[in-house]
Amino acid sequence: MHRFSKEPAYPYSITLQQRDEFEQTHQVANDFFSHFKENDHTYYEKSIGLTRFFNWLRVVKQIEISPAEFLNMHLQKRSSNDIEQRRWALRLALEYSRDNPDLKDKSKNYKYTAFFLPVKQFCDHHETPLTTKNGFFPKRDRRKYPEIPFTADFVRKLLGNLNAQYRAICFCELQAGQAIQQVLVDMNKQARRVFRLIDEGAERIRFDFDERKGNGFKYFSFISRDAIEALQVWRPVRQNILDKAGVKSDYLFITERGKPLDCKTFHSVFRATLIRKKLYDGPRSVPSHGLRKFFEQEASPPERGISKGYITFMMGHSEGKDSNGVKVSHPLDAVGGVYDNAPFVYPSVVEKQYAKLEPYINVYSGKAALAFALSAEDGKMLAGLLNKMKNGKLKISVTPSEEEYM
Repeated sequence: MHRFSKEPAYPYSITLQQRDEFEQTHQVANDFFSHFKENDHTYYEKSIGLTRFFNWLRVVKQIEISPAEFLNMHLQKRSSNDIEQRRWALRLALEYSRDNPDLKDKSKNYKYTAFFLPVKQFCDHHETPLTTKNGFFPKRDRRKYPEIPFTADFVRKLLGNLNAQYRAICFCELQAGQAIQQVLVDMNKQARRVFRLIDEGAERIRFDFDERKGNGFKYFSFISRDAIEALQVWRPVRQNILDKAGVKSDYLFITERGKPLDCKTFHSVFRATLIRKKLYDGPRSVPSHGLRKFFEQEASPPERGISKGYITFMMGHSEGKDSNGVKVSHPLDAVGGVYDNAPFVYPSVVEKQYAKLEPYINVYSGKAALAFALSAEDGKMLAGLLNKMKNGKLKISVTPSEEEYM
């Protein structure tokens, strides 16, 4: 559950109790929020954003108006011949978001998704569009420091510096092609199912998603051997945490108290770990999102014969590519879109494309693991060591050390 700090961020900040009271009092708001109830994160973002907007109207603009009155007023003013009257609701929404002085240090994406979009979607939901134009939020500035593409060698180095839980999380990002939001919200709720499938000997596990970022695009993806192995390593550590906390959980990834791990905590600990392990290079960050990009990157070389249309489907891109890998101009034409339901009619087709990608995203057990270049001298020495082990002349004793829990 999201909580607020004792010091509110803005004079018009709201509490969860205020949000709940707002939803219970105003039916039009309740109708809008119910559209997002299946996704906790999206519901939180939309409900807080809209409730805060009406509190902003009251506190900053001294406008006491209910959501239903706002929609009716907007509808009435849209019919006016006066230009300023027609833009009344849009001006307020932009003043609350894009032009809000309290958000001067916030990113454009935050202003748009957390402030402007809930208001716009609320109006759209009730068939009183806020605007028919785009471009009110300029395109995102170019990154000051371009991201460095992940290679298989770097991925192995990165994963090797993480503890059991964070390694399993990152493997799920990498092998399913998902962002951390999908891993820690959608995939995270399925511990019982995942461990049952593992116990049954599954070497590939499918995950279904209702949508990504509220795009309404249903899709599915998989995890493979390396992710399953990472989950098996994490499994006893997880159980030990639950036993100590005296609780049970159907979540794969948890805190020390047995609660589901959230994205903010993951990012904070992930970054701190990389700094400590000297993988954080100056002003550049090493976002875990690079693992999602690695998924598509490894499907790109033409000689691998992998359909990019099906890759973008597994990544949840509603505006992606068709079955020939050609970028489509309309989301309806994308693989998995309204006019191409092949993934759901012939799900084995998607799995076959994933199977082609598997050798390259199984960075320990697949083809990528064979990418280490051994010199002739190293190869000769390794062969000698293996021969001694085979003949019993060399014994290796490994004492496992207890991994630090982050």
